[in-house]
Amino acid sequence: MTVTAPVANLLFDSVSRNTGDIAIGVAAEQLFAARGLTSRIANPFDEAFPSPLIIGGGELIRTKGDDFYDAYRQRGGHILNAAGVWSSADDLGYLKDYSYVSARSEHEVDVLRSFVPDADVLPCATTLLQSDHFEIPGIEPGETVVGIHMVPHSLRLIEDLIPIIDAIPHKKVFIPFTHYNGDESFMNTLPFNRENSIVLDRLDPLQLHSVIRQMDYVVVSSLHASIYAYSQNIPFASIHQKKAEYYFQDRALGSHLVRDDRELVAMLSRLDSETFDFSEQISLDVRRVNQAFDHYANILGATEPQFVPPSDPAPSARQQAVLFDQAQKVISDRDLALAYSESRRLESRKIVLGLQQRTTILSEALIASRTAQEAAQAELERRDQQLTNRFYRRVRRELRRFASVFKRS
Repeated sequence: MTVTAPVANLLFDSVSRNTGDIAIGVAAEQLFAARGLTSRIANPFDEAFPSPLIIGGGELIRTKGDDFYDAYRQRGGHILNAAGVWSSADDLGYLKDYSYVSARSEHEVDVLRSFVPDADVLPCATTLLQSDHFEIPGIEPGETVVGIHMVPHSLRLIEDLIPIIDAIPHKKVFIPFTHYNGDESFMNTLPFNRENSIVLDRLDPLQLHSVIRQMDYVVVSSLHASIYAYSQNIPFASIHQKKAEYYFQDRALGSHLVRDDRELVAMLSRLDSETFDFSEQISLDVRRVNQAFDHYANILGATEPQFVPPSDPAPSARQQAVLFDQAQKVISDRDLALAYSESRRLESRKIVLGLQQRTTILSEALIASRTAQEAAQAELERRDQQLTNRFYRRVRRELRRFASVFKRS
């Protein structure tokens, strides 16, 4: 009798061109391959799914009622692998039937523990991602290089983003990372000084993993760009996002999350002057992920698999609608950044105009004061002259009187 080897059925957001989500799937495939298991990627738009599933990758656990993310609310003996969890996530009782439940941070797992008390905190599988070397064109041996990744959200938080980045005294590598977010065109549009820089084309998750490994430090605006750096012991500054805050607070690296100009400038100073070494925490994360995937392999080996014929790979109308909705949100986010930037510009202009008006008023007041002082001085001089004249006239009268008296005598 032929024994069929277990297959890892991976259900993650495999359709959104999100580097982090795709990387989670790639890392899971690598980890299962190291344990002798093949992987199959499930289409989240299918009507039926194989079982068991390994569900994870991105912020999948959300408020019920989303046309796309509800696909990840599968019932049965599945595995929830280091999922991202919204604080508002609800109706999660179905997770009680899962073989294993985990989230990627203490904050997120607390949401799950309201429904599954023994849910675990598990680092992201991309901590163990393996990538071949990608040659970056234009880098000279031994020179300091800094990776830069910015999105509209960055411009909303960091008012002086462009001059602060321009002030970094090293070669910069602009890295499109969140492709679904249109970050490539966004960064290309911003008026950075590119005299000593390299602008990369759109790369795949493994190429991006290699690129970040070659940086001396990075300034990024993505959780997984930050994890790429951290897990390869590359110092980083990460523009603040709540999910990144939760993840790196667990590793006592919350100071690497920057919320404004002051914090970014301070972190850049540290990146240039301090030595960072995350290796001890990375080792702990690696051990925990390996233990989890050993456990997954045991679960899959002990479970009778249920297969479902693969669906038509062509994008469905529903998939196209979801991607269109995501594109609309990206446009809205960029519009919000532009509107916020314009409102700051107008506010700055209003402040400048106000200062100009105050300067004009003060100048006019100063001129009026000087005119008044000059008039007062002239009046004083006139009165002084009058007094002087009166004095001399009196003196002359007295002298004449004295002379007259003297003559009579």
